Order: sequence, then C-alpha cells, then structure tokens
Amino acid sequence: MFLKLQFIKKDFELKESFKISHQTKTIIKSIIIKINNNNSSGFGECIPYKRYGESREAIFTYLKNNYDKIIQNIKNNKIKNIKFLSLRNAIESALIHLNFKKIKFYNKRITAITLPIVNKNKLLRKIIEFKNIPLIKVKLNEHNVIDHLKLIKKNCPKSKIIIDANEGWRFNFLKNIIQQLEKLNVIMIEQPLKYGQDKKLLKIKTKILFCADESFHANNKNNIIKYYKVFNVKLDKFGGIQNSLKIIKNLKKKNKKIFIGCMVSSSLSLVPALTLAKYSDFLDLDGAYFLKKDFEKGISYKNGILSVNKDFLWINKKGLQESLGGLFKN
Repeated sequence: MFLKLQFIKKDFELKESFKISHQTKTIIKSIIIKINNNNSSGFGECIPYKRYGESREAIFTYLKNNYDKIIQNIKNNKIKNIKFLSLRNAIESALIHLNFKKIKFYNKRITAITLPIVNKNKLLRKIIEFKNIPLIKVKLNEHNVIDHLKLIKKNCPKSKIIIDANEGWRFNFLKNIIQQLEKLNVIMIEQPLKYGQDKKLLKIKTKILFCADESFHANNKNNIIKYYKVFNVKLDKFGGIQNSLKIIKNLKKKNKKIFIGCMVSSSLSLVPALTLAKYSDFLDLDGAYFLKKDFEKGISYKNGILSVNKDFLWINKKGLQESLGGLFKN
C-alpha cells in the first residue's frame, strides 16, 4: 500500500467574536489532512484542543518531523501511537473517507445552536435569530445569568435551554441559583464546575441534568462517571470515531446519556461526527454555524435543523474537489 500524507494550515474567520468563560475566539486555526492512496484521497480536519495543551504549531511541527513514523503507524493500523488526540481524529477521518465508497451519516438532525457570552443589548439583537430553534445552548459565566435566561425564555418560549459554563462557576453560585434555573426552561448544565470539583455536584438535588465536558477526556474518562448523567463526546477529545464509539457504548451500558459535541470548526469536522448521531440523546454540531465561510457545499442550518449537502466531498467522492482538494498543490 502506497500512502502519501499531506497537511496544510487553514484559517477560518468567524462571523463575530465567540466568547466563553475562559477565552474569546475570532478565528479558527485548523490543519487539513489529506491521505492519498494511488488515485484516491481522503480528508480530515484537525482542530487543536487548547484546553488539553494542544496547539496548531506543535501539531504541525510534529507532522513535519515524524512523517515516516506516522505513515508506518497508519499502515500498521496503530493510529493510537500517533501523538495528539485531535490529530488522530483527523487522520482516522481521512482514512475512513479514503476507504469507503459511500459514507453513512444522519442528515436533517436537530442540533443545539450556541449563543456565546454577550452583553444584554447584543443578546436582545441576536435572540431574534433563535426564536424557532428548539434547543438553545448558551455560554454563561457568573454574570447576568438569570437576566439573560429570562430574556431567552421570553423571546423563545418553546425552546429548551442548555447552559454551558465551561468550568466557570463556583459551587455556591450554582447551589444558590439552581431552583431559579429550573423555572427557566433549562434542561441541562454543561461543565458548571472546574475539573476536580465534580463530586460536589452530588450535593445538589435538581431535575436539571449535569453534563461533563472538560472533565470528560481520554485521560480521565472513568474517574467522573458517577458525578454526571450526560457526557459530551467530541471526536477531537477521544482520538476519532472508533474510540468515541467504544466510549459511547460503555456509557450506554451504565445508563448514561450521550451529547455528541464539537469544536467551532468546518463541515469537514462535523460530518464524521454525524456518523455517531444515532447514539446521541442530544446533538451539538453547530461548529460551522459561526464561520464566515465554510467549505463549499457543506453543512447548513435552519431553525436548529442541521442538513448536509449530498455533494459535499466527504459524503460524495464525485462531489466538488475544488473546495478540499484544491487546497493542495499536488
């Protein structure tokens, strides 16, 4: 088997700044992976996970300095030996795309659409876009939580709400407002406390589901299971589809709920995640919603419904080569 690995940096500008509890993004810095085998090509996207010490420069340097070793690991089916989980995911996605004639995926799915942290005036302007979205995910630190949720409920009365605190809340803050949250259409709170404080959640009695995200990672996935009912599974965190599927099946055996999530990313990251959609209780694949320009013929969103164009290259190998293949000179 002759394999050629190509990789290139690709920046995606956001429509507007995307603020969460611990950082603000205006641009997404990705690495596009292309694997060639004779006349066939497969593509994947690597979104470095800063929360776990990854960076694009470190991954790109690793790719350049370890090319032959990476090729051997791919040929020997030892992707797990490749450094960086987000890179493993991109390489596995490219291999799946390379080797399958037709990708099975799940189209027209309800997905959460995220509201980043904004001030009250901007929230009032943005919430108009969310009126018909069934599942709203809102990023919140400890400022103006109740006021913002009341505005969302008033303007989107039929929407269910997921709060994503990104480890930005203190235990006493959560404990003091939990009863108010129950009255504001909140069905889930994602990662309210910092990793290491997860066990404190057992002290709070509520019908609202607690979801693990930052605390739920390949290196500590078994340490926190008893503290949460829902788990955010991102391909980037677990090194790809196959490993994520094993984790999902294990969680299902323990009667846990699955939240398939994503980073802010292009359709090239999201379509592989859609192959796991049938296992999910909640879907959060809105990463391309925030891009000023996604890959051509990619994912589209309307009223919280995600749709994939059948001509997107990762789905249809006879689809447009220009948007992905055209990134590479040869």
